[in-house]
Amino acid sequence: MERNSLKRTVKKHLSIYCVFVLFIFTVVSSCVDEPLNINTFTQEMTGQYLQSRPAQFSEFVKLLDTTEVMGLMNTYGKYTLFAPNNEAMHAFYLSKGRTSLNGFPLDTLKKIAYDHIIKGYKVKTENFVDGLLPFLTMSDRYVSTASKTENSNLIYYVNDKSAIVTKDIETSNGIIQEIKRVLDPSVMDLVQAIAADTKFKLFTEALVKTGLATKLMAERDAGYDIKNYSYIDLTWIQGSGSKDELPLSRKYGFTALMESDATYDSYNIHSLEDLKAYAASHVYNEESSDASVTDITDPRNSLNKFIAYHLIDKKLTYTKFINDYDTDHMIKTFDMYEYIETMNPNTLIEIKKERVSGETNLINKSTETGDAVRIVTTNKDNDATNGVYHEIDKILIYDAKVAGELSGKRLRMDAASFFPELTNNNMRYYDPSKPRSWVYPQGYIKRLTCSATTRFCYLNAYGGYLDYEGDEVYLKGMYDFTVVTPPVPAGTYEVRFCYQPTGGRGAAQLYWDGVPCSIPLDLRILANDPLIGYVEPGTDTEDVNGYENDKMMRNRGYMKGPCTYKDILGVWYGKKVARQSSNVIRRILGTYTFSKSGTHLLSVKAVREGQFMMDFLEFVPVEMLENEGIE
Repeated sequence: MERNSLKRTVKKHLSIYCVFVLFIFTVVSSCVDEPLNINTFTQEMTGQYLQSRPAQFSEFVKLLDTTEVMGLMNTYGKYTLFAPNNEAMHAFYLSKGRTSLNGFPLDTLKKIAYDHIIKGYKVKTENFVDGLLPFLTMSDRYVSTASKTENSNLIYYVNDKSAIVTKDIETSNGIIQEIKRVLDPSVMDLVQAIAADTKFKLFTEALVKTGLATKLMAERDAGYDIKNYSYIDLTWIQGSGSKDELPLSRKYGFTALMESDATYDSYNIHSLEDLKAYAASHVYNEESSDASVTDITDPRNSLNKFIAYHLIDKKLTYTKFINDYDTDHMIKTFDMYEYIETMNPNTLIEIKKERVSGETNLINKSTETGDAVRIVTTNKDNDATNGVYHEIDKILIYDAKVAGELSGKRLRMDAASFFPELTNNNMRYYDPSKPRSWVYPQGYIKRLTCSATTRFCYLNAYGGYLDYEGDEVYLKGMYDFTVVTPPVPAGTYEVRFCYQPTGGRGAAQLYWDGVPCSIPLDLRILANDPLIGYVEPGTDTEDVNGYENDKMMRNRGYMKGPCTYKDILGVWYGKKVARQSSNVIRRILGTYTFSKSGTHLLSVKAVREGQFMMDFLEFVPVEMLENEGIE
């Protein structure tokens, strides 16, 4: 009797369970607009998963089989596979004027396969960033990711146009992201890609005839081979727990900001001669004699300067101008600025992220008129093998007005922004929970010269650091190095160096343009040491805001950190704002007059072995000092 009762109970529960499963299946199946999250963990290999689902992936399986890449997908390791479904593959064939894989060269097919595979990493959508992922595909390209809300559903995109249909499918050797459009990155270099775009005929003509196109050809340093640096200790563990890595490659990258022919028409510019005349009457010449240079291939010529000011030796996708550095560290009530060197010698462009308006990538916004150049968001991130180009909505020019505005502003430059290699090899990115660090062999960083005893590292932006934009340049050993700064406009500036003191730091002599900056700096001493005299704002009832303490510290050559960024995780710094922490110090290197715009040399030589770090440099016009503020 008990046994029969048990059977009836089990039968009843089983019926309810079946109805529940059917209900769930119906609900999930109806959500066709939202990427399905299977989160399947199976003992199948990635390749086996695809092979067992021909209704979804038979065409992609055929591609992997034809190229003999399927064997890789069925081996142990870690892989992320962006797998186009059959619908995506057929659409791809039609876009290429075909109906199947037949007719594609084998090398092309292998590239297509490699475009979809990241080897060595399992990348879930929770690891996506709004920009480039920090991992190369097997075709040696970076993949961009983004998320967008559509019809109240969160949709993930790869390379801007390929939506993920089913996300985070786990297999025994990887992660599969099912996508509805084949990834098809350009095989053209930047100049070829620009020349193929008929919207920019006049800019292309000027780019070629000035000879500047030849400066945009490099793709990678063929002489860099990671195997040549086995002498570098890669077992080194940083304080954050990250293990130093050597860069896998040394890639070059470029960015072009371009006006369309239609935009030139609105300025009554219809030919190369018109553009020459416009440049001649507007471009700022610091040397008056440059105005008489008529050879447009000469860097002193006004047209050459005009076009060069549109070019940058970093591959900057839309988010990499400033958004990627607006990490959780940054306090979102303060505007952000990034200063980027152009290929017009000794010039900068300013990128602003404005909190009140919510706008980003405002280029050279005038404090007087509010005018700014903007990237046309419907025509951005046009990719090439060695760069990217963006359309801009009005003429970008380094004229006397822009030069004057830049020379009257505080220029705060994150140390990582000095080095194009960090951007071009996608090391300058933010991971709130996982630090990474890189160590660089001599010659890798072009703006850096250092001794054989210098271990030069970069620590990417991580939630545990109390750093501006979350990252830092870090050195160890008996270091002796010199960094070439980005260009600074002519003027008289107070120059400051920001760092974090810890017990593991050493002591160093700093030099500016070869001249010692006071006595050696002991980087072990916290700001609240009597030698520096920091008092945390809010703790002195007679100086609640800390302004009197600011004056006392300045008299000793030091300043508190700014109030614009903070510690996120509280691992070491108690989740404090930089100004509220004795672990952030700005050292005043001195007041300097620069008679011409140009780069400068910051040299550092250890006088006591230990660590050295650099967060950012500041160049502050002396006329700003009295009313500068604490941000």
